[in-house]
Amino acid sequence: MASSLDRLSYAARQAARVAWYAGHYVAGRRRLKPMPKPDFAIGPTPSRAEMTTDMRALFAREWRDIEAGLLPEPPTLSPDPGEFLRRSLLYFRDLPKVDARRHGEADHELPPGEQGDGLPGYYRQNFHFQSDGWLSDHSAVLYDTQVEVLFTGAADVMRRRALKPIADWMAGRNQRGLRGLDVGCGTGRLLAFLHGAWPGLRLTGLDLSAPYLAEARRLIGRTARVKLMEGAAEQLPFDTASLDLVVSSYLLHELPPDVRATAIAEMARVVKPDGLVVIVDSIQRGDHPGWDGLLDLFPHYFHEPYYADYVGGSVESWATDAGLTPLTCERAFLSKVTAFVRT
Repeated sequence: MASSLDRLSYAARQAARVAWYAGHYVAGRRRLKPMPKPDFAIGPTPSRAEMTTDMRALFAREWRDIEAGLLPEPPTLSPDPGEFLRRSLLYFRDLPKVDARRHGEADHELPPGEQGDGLPGYYRQNFHFQSDGWLSDHSAVLYDTQVEVLFTGAADVMRRRALKPIADWMAGRNQRGLRGLDVGCGTGRLLAFLHGAWPGLRLTGLDLSAPYLAEARRLIGRTARVKLMEGAAEQLPFDTASLDLVVSSYLLHELPPDVRATAIAEMARVVKPDGLVVIVDSIQRGDHPGWDGLLDLFPHYFHEPYYADYVGGSVESWATDAGLTPLTCERAFLSKVTAFVRT
């Protein structure tokens, strides 16, 4: 059972993360040239105080689940302080290149075949204006810092909300007999949290980026319970109804509409009857109406070619169309976590 000391430890660690990445956000903004104001209508946006309050409520929600014994306290991934500093330095060194792409001073798309020969065309892009897209060791080392700075230290806690519906579904099941898949696992953050919570699960992380899979292996470590493999979300290399659990985080908004529909259909195909599918991604228009303006602005300030189409749709509707039955939906700060069962 969690103690008062555990609660204070959790609060201190999360506050330190938020302060660290929020500091990077503020310092980075000062080094970036102002972007031109958008020439289109923008919906309502929250104040910084509103967003801070909402983020704190998310951490409080996670702690309540930990205190209730539903979830373990999250491990500290990459605990070496020297590694934090090294990645911080790399982040600030890369900012001028990001800024050049934001202002059209550098090409933000990778030439066909360069660094990504054989990969889908939609994938060969500098998403978020980041250097090398998802196609180099340099990008793989930078990615998690870039995302945490963007969300001022809340990216991991948003991902971890996927564990709540999984914990509910796992009740009464023997984890050692279950197989799970993380589609588009990237650098393995969600995989690492899943493995930490249920070390008996047999997990596979699938991604198109070999450098990102290498970073995931470094993060998770060598274990026979977690397999990593190259592959595309729209063509999952698994038999029909062969998996008990399928998860995905921050993948759908990076896919063109036709590929996105196929990827969801593939998740539905490979999961067993009574199996669970959990999707973590950006909120969509209408999920929190007072914040819709943030969804308008995001693709203006970042290279997100498919985001506007994503936020105009509904994950719940897309999954239902693929044959999944909605189970739960939770807004987690700027993300939402939707869980479905295969009936």
